[in-house]
Amino acid sequence: MLRHEVTTVDHRATDVATAIVDVQRAAYQVEAELIGYDRIPGLVETAADVAALDLTILGVHDDGRLVGLVGYTRGDDVVEIERLAVAPAQFRRGVGRALVAAVHEREVDATRFEVSTGAANTPGVGLYTALGYRRVDTRVLDGCPVVFLVRAPGSGGR
Repeated sequence: MLRHEVTTVDHRATDVATAIVDVQRAAYQVEAELIGYDRIPGLVETAADVAALDLTILGVHDDGRLVGLVGYTRGDDVVEIERLAVAPAQFRRGVGRALVAAVHEREVDATRFEVSTGAANTPGVGLYTALGYRRVDTRVLDGCPVVFLVRAPGSGGR
């Protein structure tokens, strides 16, 4: 696996917000087809919507272009991963794994990490379980089965 440098990105800058929208739309279109649900928020967000988000966003770049991002919030000791998107040309190259691992490394003192994804998103669920997350619930939200996963420190995975 190649080493991916993960950096904080300033999603409030217009050009960065636009790049985020481009990556999200491409990634979430693939997920929408996979899970049979086309109302994923990242498919319709504008650059202005992204710039207004109250998230920490980390990114991976390739030749100066954003190819993956993770956005999360931290409340007390709990980190919630709100979004993970990788450009389809970068699928299965370790970008998503590097991004989630970077969240774990940056928030090393958190007692719990939470994430949710479409239950039929087999690659996404596989990534999270490989990184030490375990399923805690599955619910149907707006007609889409969604799986909720949690990781506590010492859960393994890298």
